[in-house]
Amino acid sequence: MGRALMVYRHSTGVAVFDDRCPHRNVRLSQGCVKGDAIVCPYHGWEFRPDGQCTRVPGSASCPAVAARSHPVTVKNGLVWTSLAENPSPFPALPSEIGNAAFDNYWWPVKGSTANLADAIENLLDPMHSYFLHPGLVRASRTPNSMQVDLTLGPWGCEARYTENRATMTWLQRVSEGDRVHSYGRYFAPTIVQIAFEDKRGLTIAITVILAPEDHHRTRPYAHFATRKGFMPAWLKRALITAFNLPILFQDRAALADQARNAARFGGPDYAIGPVDFFGPTIWRLLNGKPQAEERKTFQITP
Repeated sequence: MGRALMVYRHSTGVAVFDDRCPHRNVRLSQGCVKGDAIVCPYHGWEFRPDGQCTRVPGSASCPAVAARSHPVTVKNGLVWTSLAENPSPFPALPSEIGNAAFDNYWWPVKGSTANLADAIENLLDPMHSYFLHPGLVRASRTPNSMQVDLTLGPWGCEARYTENRATMTWLQRVSEGDRVHSYGRYFAPTIVQIAFEDKRGLTIAITVILAPEDHHRTRPYAHFATRKGFMPAWLKRALITAFNLPILFQDRAALADQARNAARFGGPDYAIGPVDFFGPTIWRLLNGKPQAEERKTFQITP
């Protein structure tokens, strides 16, 4: 959200501060680590992991000054923090992340121009794939009939799609076989999951954690979990990455155009359509508004 942060590792964990020394406001990230302390590069003031100043060179005393620190959780290879004054409890992550029962890996990519809410909705929106990714995600530009079971709650929402084989591309049919269901899941505030299953269960789960670098710049951290099989994990990783690269580029271009064009008209002014399953829930939960428990069934029609 436009806040510059400094992260460093110490003997018992990781610390996250505002990237600003409270003495003369230079960047602490340009300093060095000394024991468990971060040392400011300008005057050498030292700050321990909770932010408290512990040493001022040239003086036997130390003022009651602290760099602003933020709560930290290190989980599944990522450093998590929050800028809130009273952070919510750390969210439960989807069970597929880091699960040894699956072949799994992280795919971090660079941030791009996209409003956070729009980036979340883009990943979950079922209709744009027919028009933006024909031949990759969907076989044609014509939606096929598909049942959607929607579950809403204070935690987020889930859409379960009863798949129609005619919507699958030839590559999906070869790699997945007969897909039975696909899922779009939103876990507030910034976790998204897309999953596919056949008659034997899960084939692939793509979980994306979206980090809002700035108000109109978002960075995704994607985790892929796939069912173990005859194909080695390194080969699956290469193939999955190659398949998703053009999808990533197309989505980035569309989101950047969306953000720029909304700004030209003074900001977003969105209409809600009958198959916009996720948008209203995303907007409510990102803005701290309640989302009631609800179940609905829809039909996507040609």
